[in-house]
Amino acid sequence: MDISDCLSLEDLARARKIVSVMRFRSLLAATAGGLIFSGLVAAVWLWLRPDELPASVFLAAAAYVIFGLPLLLHWVRHWRKIRQRLANVELQIRAGEMVYGSQVQFH
Repeated sequence: MDISDCLSLEDLARARKIVSVMRFRSLLAATAGGLIFSGLVAAVWLWLRPDELPASVFLAAAAYVIFGLPLLLHWVRHWRKIRQRLANVELQIRAGEMVYGSQVQFH
């Protein structure tokens, strides 16, 4: 391992900024995707049966609960794991361990 591959607290600060932006974008996309899908379900139902507005609202809510919410929760858990891994790496660095960037993995 090369000394230039060692992580510092400044490297972690930059990584956290990047992760923050990526997290915001992916959570926004997951939220918007679920809402758009639910809206499409409602629109298709209204197109097929124009006088059943309550049923289309129910179908939109059900589609969000069944498809949109699990997608959003998946990404929330994903980013929580990454933030936890960054916190663990920070603890290792603060403890004086040599942490190499090539050995840090996120799953």
